[in-house]
Amino acid sequence: MPKEFRSLISLQQAKSIIFDHLPTVQERSVALGSSLGCILAEKVISSLDVPGFSRASMDGYAVLSQDTIEAREDRPVSLRLAGSVPMGRKPEIAISRGEAAEVSTGSMMPQGADAVVMIEYSQVGEGMVHIRRPVFGGENVQAAGSDISFGETVLFPGTPVAAREIGVLAALGRERVRVRSLHIGLASTGAELVPPGRELSSGQIHDINSYTIAAGVEECGACPRGYGILPDDRGEMAKALLRMAEECDMILVSGSTSAGVGDMIYQVLEEVGELIFHGVNLKPGKPTLFGMIQGKPCIGLPGYPTSALTVFTELVAPAIRSALGLEHSENKIAGRLAGPLRTEGRQQMMAVGISGDLVYPVDKGSGSITTLALADGVIEIPAGVEFLEGGSPVQVKLFSPFQAPCLVVAGENSLLLERLAEDLPWRLMLLNTGSYRGRIYLEDGIADLAAVWGPAQEGSGEGTETIWRGSRRLGLIYRDPSALADLTGQRIVGWPGDSRVKGSFEQALKGLGVDPPVYSRLAKTHSAVAATIASGRADLGFGEEEAASQAGLGFQPVAEVELQLLAGAGRGRDPRMQSLISALPLSPP
Repeated sequence: MPKEFRSLISLQQAKSIIFDHLPTVQERSVALGSSLGCILAEKVISSLDVPGFSRASMDGYAVLSQDTIEAREDRPVSLRLAGSVPMGRKPEIAISRGEAAEVSTGSMMPQGADAVVMIEYSQVGEGMVHIRRPVFGGENVQAAGSDISFGETVLFPGTPVAAREIGVLAALGRERVRVRSLHIGLASTGAELVPPGRELSSGQIHDINSYTIAAGVEECGACPRGYGILPDDRGEMAKALLRMAEECDMILVSGSTSAGVGDMIYQVLEEVGELIFHGVNLKPGKPTLFGMIQGKPCIGLPGYPTSALTVFTELVAPAIRSALGLEHSENKIAGRLAGPLRTEGRQQMMAVGISGDLVYPVDKGSGSITTLALADGVIEIPAGVEFLEGGSPVQVKLFSPFQAPCLVVAGENSLLLERLAEDLPWRLMLLNTGSYRGRIYLEDGIADLAAVWGPAQEGSGEGTETIWRGSRRLGLIYRDPSALADLTGQRIVGWPGDSRVKGSFEQALKGLGVDPPVYSRLAKTHSAVAATIASGRADLGFGEEEAASQAGLGFQPVAEVELQLLAGAGRGRDPRMQSLISALPLSPP
């Protein structure tokens, strides 16, 4: 007997039930070339320096910078040409005072040289190189580890893998990467359906939902697995659903969910599993159903394309993204109605198009293909609303893919922030720019927050506010205590010039008789400093006590500094800011 929809649950109830039965996510190792669109399941820590050697960043001549101090256009300095450095090979020559070596962009710097004179400021003749402009130490040289340093955390779990992430992983030499895996089985039902590319007979239409829903699944970071068009036969349909339950983590079937004589998916689901609900007080989408088969969630989508896509957007996509550990944030655009609307009085998702700030209905019925083609998204009309005036403000939920924006924090590095980036259920992007540039990024709108070191009076400026502050202990990090007693010959890992940590470190080194310091390498994060020392690549560094503790290294405190998070004035009340603040230790009074 055909089902009668006498009792419909609300959209919110349907969401709650589905979220109570989320699929179990697996982890798997995939080849780097197959990781695009996947979600990282691991924290990626660099096991090497990038670049792995100091290299020329310009075509020219590798020199000892001291030799060029007196160089002028009218009084060039002449250096003996000691040879050249081929690309991709270790230099067979070393540079001494009064010598130079020809280098190309990307070639390894020869021993003894600390700078490169650009080819346009030099002239070669009779075995000599005539330098017409002085260079300083490090000029036109990309130091080892200046891009990515050994021990630096570069990617966090939950990060969607896009082109830039693949580039980073390739630079680290990663052949494979662990990702979160969620296989979604997809099938359509209906004897009238044929795959695209096949000629239509009378009464037939092409299968649309298998392709639109598969694309939606991929956009959510999951893996669609197609099972084609199921036959209108209860026995065959039951076999197909059981197979999908065995091979997939979640099942999506479109069509055959209504109350007609030929609609049977709800009956089959009751036979092979558990039917939890059938019927949602939503237009379009009333015949949506949900159940479980062998512990796997199964959602029945309406057969009409616009209905199927609407239900997928409202119910399925948020569930998939939540299961993968991603925050689902709807992509909305504000607009105003181009004219008055009359509705049925029940909750409705009306398909609309957008022209400028005008929003107009394109709903020709959920079965209309032109509705899907013309619709930019839907507007939600609450139950009980029967009329909307022209010009009324509305929010359009777009069908196009949308990745929830993360908060961007620019400024100083801290293990505290790195832990948040790893633990928060949404993406937190950390830009290790130093305090000064962090403030600029905040002012320019590049960053949502600036992380700065310094006293409270140096915190928020005009147009900004301090939303959190807390103290962090900085000090010398070492593997062998003898490194503190005698720094002669010790390999020191330093900080780049854009970090305020550098100043504190150099002040401490001055107190130990080292002024100016000579760094064997640089690191941009506290964990990278500690990892470099722990691995034996350096003997001494400077950073947070927590970094030393985690790496099992010695620590001598030097200073207690205040870490502040700055936001634009009024932004501290933003829900995402509040979520971040709640995950931080309590600020001091």
